[in-house]
Amino acid sequence: MRITAAFLVLTCFAVATSAAQATQSEVEIGTSLGVTTYSRSGSSSVTVIGVPAGVGPAAQPSIYATFFVTPSVMIEPQLSFAHLSGSGSSTTMVDLGAQLGYLVTPSERSSPYVAANVAWQTISDVSSFHGVGVGGALGYRARIGRGFAVRFEARYRHWMGDFDGLNEIGFGIGLGGII
Repeated sequence: MRITAAFLVLTCFAVATSAAQATQSEVEIGTSLGVTTYSRSGSSSVTVIGVPAGVGPAAQPSIYATFFVTPSVMIEPQLSFAHLSGSGSSTTMVDLGAQLGYLVTPSERSSPYVAANVAWQTISDVSSFHGVGVGGALGYRARIGRGFAVRFEARYRHWMGDFDGLNEIGFGIGLGGII
């Protein structure tokens, strides 16, 4: 399962990179702020408010790069990394994600979109926890001027592996620069 998730994420990165080079389309790089709630059946939920917004079971901040492979289709690799150390111990958290989205009205400056996403997260200290999350998102993207975009997004992700049964519901505002 870990190998499959890693292969899927790396494939999305490769496709996004080659598509962006071939079409010379715009790229949006950014981060987001928002609120994410994690819940598991039979237990209480946890809510995280973040600037930048947290993703994955550890809710660490992330960055994204959106490649527009056609005017309507966007591929978005996502990455977060955190390393905490102190008193002789350390914890490392890595989250790799990919989102495939479709802009409903790409010729307009603003457009609603739908997306499917997958993520892989690992948390390592004395032991390691790994999991794959799959889900979807609904959003609205608005271009402001030539070099800036704002997004409003609602997402759902269900986690498996060591995070089995964990549900992630997030609402975020993405702030991105267009290059």
